[in-house]
Amino acid sequence: MRILIIDQCSGTKNHPEDHPVVDQEGTRNADTEDLLQSLGIDGIRAKDLYTGKQQKRITDSVRTLEQKNNEVERVFISAGFGLVDDDQRLPPYEATFNTMSKSEIAERSERFRLTERIDELIDSSSFDIVFFALGSKYYEVLDLDELLASVPTETTIVLFNQDAVGDSYDQVVSVPARTEQGKQFGSTVVGLKGTYLKNFAAALDSTENSITPERAVEYCLTDLVGGSQSGIDNYS
Repeated sequence: MRILIIDQCSGTKNHPEDHPVVDQEGTRNADTEDLLQSLGIDGIRAKDLYTGKQQKRITDSVRTLEQKNNEVERVFISAGFGLVDDDQRLPPYEATFNTMSKSEIAERSERFRLTERIDELIDSSSFDIVFFALGSKYYEVLDLDELLASVPTETTIVLFNQDAVGDSYDQVVSVPARTEQGKQFGSTVVGLKGTYLKNFAAALDSTENSITPERAVEYCLTDLVGGSQSGIDNYS
């Protein structure tokens, strides 16, 4: 199965103490390679730089999915540098959409061409399922309706806390990831989407080569370690 995971940058980052940290203003209009050169560092791969709870759990999920012979592609939406591959090298930085105004978010979204680039990525590969593992502010940087309108109907799309959008497309589902669900799964809200991805990876059989939206939700909400299924009939 071909799987795309669209993750987001995290506030928690792992880097050597002597590395300079670029502030939010320093990422404005910055070319990553030029910035690294000016700082005199090689940079850190995105998948190693971001060490939040969600990101760590998704890293574990990718490992499990690949062990089950799935092809997994993972990208990050970075508030500092736009859409980045998991192996792209970045400097340590402090920038987040969570503290930006709507105008700042709109400016960066347009400059980074986030909707267009994700559309091109999905269009260029025949993904069986795409996860948008994003928080509310990170959804704001995308035109979801534009993206979803062009996704092939055979591609399952999994969103989180986007009920109204999920109801508008047959191949799209929105999984609740709020405090109530966090309590059910023993997770903070911050890490819950990562927990869902770990559940999905554990439940997916290595022989499956396609998946329905309903089955994707079932797998996300099934904790095989704890043996529980939470809220399968209540997703939207």
